[in-house]
Amino acid sequence: MMTAQQQLAALANQTDDQIDLFTAALTISRLFQPDADPAAAADRLDLLTAAARARMPEHTDMLRRVAALNKFLFDDLGFSGNQDDFYDPRNSFLDQVLERRLGIPISLSLVYCELATRLGMSAHGVSFPAHFLVRVGRGATALMLDVYSGGLALAEAELDRRLADVYGQGVVTIRAHPGLLRPAGKREILVRMLRNLIGIYRARGDQANLLEALTAALSLSPDLADELYQRGLLYRELGHAPAALADLRRFVEITDDAEQAASVAPVIESLANAPSRLH
Repeated sequence: MMTAQQQLAALANQTDDQIDLFTAALTISRLFQPDADPAAAADRLDLLTAAARARMPEHTDMLRRVAALNKFLFDDLGFSGNQDDFYDPRNSFLDQVLERRLGIPISLSLVYCELATRLGMSAHGVSFPAHFLVRVGRGATALMLDVYSGGLALAEAELDRRLADVYGQGVVTIRAHPGLLRPAGKREILVRMLRNLIGIYRARGDQANLLEALTAALSLSPDLADELYQRGLLYRELGHAPAALADLRRFVEITDDAEQAASVAPVIESLANAPSRLH
């Protein structure tokens, strides 16, 4: 049986359409929890789907179906955002989210989209700045939902207010940048999940799990400049000069940040003759 890291690396050869997002997200869970049981998590989602289907109205009105799914998931079952411990890594592990019914925007959105899709609804994750959202429906009638806030529907004015919190008032708006509401690709979603974990493990000083998260992200998308930079410096800290050199040299080749590339040059030079102590 392949390791979780090997399974994620295998996704590099698949197109976005070929990736099973739910299964891949469970693989991320197994990467950091060797005892995780993806099959049990899949069974749990199957049971949720059957229960949700029984509560869906017979008509196809999107607003009513969204309301029914929201009531089932957030009111009846109590799924919610983990506001008490937002940076708990378990919030990013799909098996734990399903079991504990706690998560962060992206993990709750993934559960919501998977359920909605199984129920015949058009639902996609949206990699909105600073806060992952869900898009239900198509075209001008599509709804933007914040599942971290119980499936709250967001009007354009609220979306613009959130953009102002990130970029400043009026700097970026939905009308000027409608692409911000496009459905996110599966690989993009997986990388964003891993970036959340990268931030958590870096803040905790957990080098082992940080290395796992960086390697997984780079397996999915090999030319992520920031992740190459971070992993190169981490390999340097761990005393693995050849790996550090490979990452940092590749970073210099692809980065658009000339100043940061210049700052890496002396690091690369010092590593070139450094012995490796990681075996």
